[in-house]
Amino acid sequence: MKLKKSAVIVIVVFAALVCAVAALALANRSAVQDTVSDGSLRLYDAEGTKAAWTYEELAAFPFTSIEKTITSSKEEDESGEFTGVPLETLLEVADPDWASKYTEFLFHASDGFVASVFKSDIEKGENVVVVLEKDGAPLPGPDEGGKGPLRIVIRDDPFGNRSAYLLTAIEMK
Repeated sequence: MKLKKSAVIVIVVFAALVCAVAALALANRSAVQDTVSDGSLRLYDAEGTKAAWTYEELAAFPFTSIEKTITSSKEEDESGEFTGVPLETLLEVADPDWASKYTEFLFHASDGFVASVFKSDIEKGENVVVVLEKDGAPLPGPDEGGKGPLRIVIRDDPFGNRSAYLLTAIEMK
């Protein structure tokens, strides 16, 4: 059976597009993923990394605590006292002029999950927190079956769909 020239062209173009999409997805995933085992956090924009902190450096910032129940449709609801650094504090350190430059913030997790908040969510005062502890203990990492060592918790969001865990990077747009 002989294929028409147009059918061959369509097949070749389709295969090339599939390869290009796969390559771009792999490049994008590796560009935003970092290891979660050490608890480091990178803050970046289109120009590159603006700040990066180790777990120990994050633990040296002033903490805030949130008593919260995070409602989930996939897992059991999670209640407790979540303690960490307000995102607004980290943004101020990285770029004191952040509020005039950025409107959206994407949270990248090591498992490929991405969630976002807007500037208005952050400006509510200790509403978006990079959490290091729950109920007074460090968040266990994935090797211990946990959601840490870093995660995002949003005070005024009752659902867990934006409470990204296994957090490695925050992208500013």
